[in-house]
Amino acid sequence: MSDSVRELENKMKDFDNRYRAKKIVNMICSIIIIFMGVFSVIYIYEFDNDGIMTFRWMTVDGTIYTTILTIIVVACNIYELIRKTEVSRKVVYLLRLSSAVTEGIIIIVVLISQLPFFPAHMHIARIDMFFMHICIPILTIFSFINNDSPIRKLSLLELSFGTSFVIVYLIIIVTMIGTGVLTKEYIPYDFLNFENMGGKFAMIGLFVLAYIGAGVLAHFMSVWNRKVYWIWFKNVAKKS
Repeated sequence: MSDSVRELENKMKDFDNRYRAKKIVNMICSIIIIFMGVFSVIYIYEFDNDGIMTFRWMTVDGTIYTTILTIIVVACNIYELIRKTEVSRKVVYLLRLSSAVTEGIIIIVVLISQLPFFPAHMHIARIDMFFMHICIPILTIFSFINNDSPIRKLSLLELSFGTSFVIVYLIIIVTMIGTGVLTKEYIPYDFLNFENMGGKFAMIGLFVLAYIGAGVLAHFMSVWNRKVYWIWFKNVAKKS
């Protein structure tokens, strides 16, 4: 066997080992997310005794959404490890991006709510709240940026897909408030009480702000993903 062939085989083996390590790290991270997600939703449902009204919160719905997508990611990772080929591209990638954006917004809102000038703080120290507002967002963003195979620079339409969960949640919750399905005492967030916020103009402004904010997050997360993903394989081709 020539030196060049041996060198090529060593490079391929090194690449394969790094690829497997990356997938295994992501699967461990994903399993932790799934455990925290299932535990947190069951805990808050039982602890708060709000029944179906528990699901009016974006954090709870976002956690369910992230947990379901993470189960899909684990299944994809297992297949990828067995077949040594990427399947978590385009559709799964964009779904994961929307999940990471959702979790990013959750952690930003929570951190802002803990500032001293907010009179009502979230019970962030409660185990379900800590999981849903801190641990799951951080792990989801880390998992997406670190593992998901980049698909190139995203178009405006693809970035808009990254905002999908946030916008769909707002459409549903605003419709429920507007039609009286959710009465005033059950409005989940103060900024959704449009009667006290300027009516239709506040509603339009909220959707515009949510779309722009989520779109900016989607852009930066996709950029970070393209940069960080390849760190796993840095200098593989240069090794001798």
